[in-house]
Amino acid sequence: MALGLFISAQAQNSVGAKKKTSIAFRLTALDFGTAEKVQNSPIGSVLNAKKWGQYASTTKAIGVSYTSQYTDQVDIYSNLDITVTRSPLNSLKGIVSNENLLTSVESGINYKMLKGDYRVNPYLTAGLGVRAFAFREYSAYAPVGFGLQIKTCKGSNLNLTTTYSTKMSKSFVPTYNYGFSYSFLLN
Repeated sequence: MALGLFISAQAQNSVGAKKKTSIAFRLTALDFGTAEKVQNSPIGSVLNAKKWGQYASTTKAIGVSYTSQYTDQVDIYSNLDITVTRSPLNSLKGIVSNENLLTSVESGINYKMLKGDYRVNPYLTAGLGVRAFAFREYSAYAPVGFGLQIKTCKGSNLNLTTTYSTKMSKSFVPTYNYGFSYSFLLN
């Protein structure tokens, strides 16, 4: 399970009368420790015991996001994130770690609750994704969650999104099957 913090800057240009597209450069913080705790016990007990991971203990990643407005209420997105992380491996000497690339690619939709141009617009998000460790071991997942789109100035938005990724396949490392992520996108 991974807990992430995404910070992005997006440029936006208009396609047609109302259709907008944006590209974001992302900085991500993944918290695998908290994800493992939530996998082994209810999320409420992790929160009550204050066992949520700290930013300093996260794995940092960089990425790119592409978003396209499909209708007034639906945006389609694709994200690519890359990081160098450790994968625990079993060996004759016990558990060892190796460092390599962890790549995540996901696509999905954001369904806005309000139709029209509002200062704050909540939305639901759902998608499908694939993670690869060292481009050899793959795992599929489905991120679902919610967010807020906040207008910051003319033509720009700040998107705050929280997702929980559920496993869609057996993973090479059990903690990569599930995940929490928080994203901050500016477009």
